[in-house]
Amino acid sequence: MNTPEASFLTWQQQFRTNKDCLQYLKEMKWPNGFMCPQCGHDNGIDLHCRELTECSHCHKQTSVMSGTLFHGSHLPLLKWFWALYFIGSDKGSISALRLSKLIEVNWKTARLMLTKVRAAMGHRDSLYRLSGTIELDDAFVGGKHKGKRGRGAEGKTPIIIACENKHKKAEPCPI
Repeated sequence: MNTPEASFLTWQQQFRTNKDCLQYLKEMKWPNGFMCPQCGHDNGIDLHCRELTECSHCHKQTSVMSGTLFHGSHLPLLKWFWALYFIGSDKGSISALRLSKLIEVNWKTARLMLTKVRAAMGHRDSLYRLSGTIELDDAFVGGKHKGKRGRGAEGKTPIIIACENKHKKAEPCPI
């Protein structure tokens, strides 16, 4: 969650109830409105009794918490959001015992929460990993300069560009 630096009082005012937390998650997961993970349809009906959204096309029910670190948790979202604040605002790290006292859960629950949050923080760049067929090219960029051209030229910045190609298969190299 990329949020500006805030005091705990400001954080509490933004996330007062589970409903506030759920609404924030909806905005983060579906910034352009609901999108069905099964058929891609963009119209859904909120089922408030179960905190689910049902696709009006294929009738798949999905939760805003599915695929997140809150998935399958029976803790209120408010406690999760408070834990995220305390974990993110502590310069060194926060212990499970301290977290358990701050958000009023038992030590084992706080330890599990810390483990999940730390794992998610460790995998934050995995969304940007390339796989499959990868095309790669390098270049030197910069304005015109007198002297040597191309590789080794003065005042040029080397760059490497990589892209993932999911549609074409790599062709075998002829011998």
